[in-house]
Amino acid sequence: MAQEIVNVSLPVVTNKVEEVLSNYTTAHYQTALSSKILREKLVAYVLRRMPTFYTTAETSHSCSAENLTHCFSQEQQIIMDDLIHEGIQHLTARQAPWESITQGAPQSCGSLPSHWFG
Repeated sequence: MAQEIVNVSLPVVTNKVEEVLSNYTTAHYQTALSSKILREKLVAYVLRRMPTFYTTAETSHSCSAENLTHCFSQEQQIIMDDLIHEGIQHLTARQAPWESITQGAPQSCGSLPSHWFG
């Protein structure tokens, strides 16, 4: 049987992010992180800040994240949860400036380049 290297961290972090976001009751966070791109950025934020684990598996068997959570200690899972919450704060804070401009009152046209010369 052929073996392949499997990233254990990616599916576990992805599932934990989905779990945490499903438990968030704040509409602002649910709206801000409803896009797939921002969810992927949140997963990347967490993965960059924690060790990544790999394992080998038979290519004929598909890996399931539910079976991989035992690879992380309780302490590592708590750190992962903390990083997810920290990442949510970080991403929504970065999103806030442009989000408020697009949702706010119309801006004065006087500062737009098309109005500089007449």
